[in-house]
Amino acid sequence: MKESVYRISGLSGSQKFEIELLLDINRELNQTDERNIRESLDALLAKLGEETLRLKPETKTKYEETKAELLAVFGNRMIYAKEIPNGYCDCYQCKLTSPWFEVTTAKGVIKIGWRKRVINIDWSASDVEKTAEELFSGEDVTKYDKDIHAWGLDKAREYVETILK
Repeated sequence: MKESVYRISGLSGSQKFEIELLLDINRELNQTDERNIRESLDALLAKLGEETLRLKPETKTKYEETKAELLAVFGNRMIYAKEIPNGYCDCYQCKLTSPWFEVTTAKGVIKIGWRKRVINIDWSASDVEKTAEELFSGEDVTKYDKDIHAWGLDKAREYVETILK
């Protein structure tokens, strides 16, 4: 006789998901079974959420807007931008709406992307030798080595200008 062995529900945006697993395997489930069921259904729920988000037109719009805004901080410079995995978060929400880039400039590669409410700017792969502290000693933001967090697009533009002088 089939019996309910696991139920899970979740949200993706405004979309609600519910999964219930009915099993008839003629034995008691052990801890390994329960862990495997939980992990498998959690993964399925995440994949359903990801595909639901991917199919929404506003997801692509948000992605394109974020891409344009981030690359615009480089102004009219000739650049080549290569999309890379989000350096802060690997969840499907961030993957689909918050791209990161390695931007090749005349002075080398700068990595840029949103990290929560700040934009992470990393020029460690560039020819710029000055550190964040040397370039931005008066800024009260997170900075280390050749990396700085910009509070918004205007600050990101200002920081990129300073880095590439």
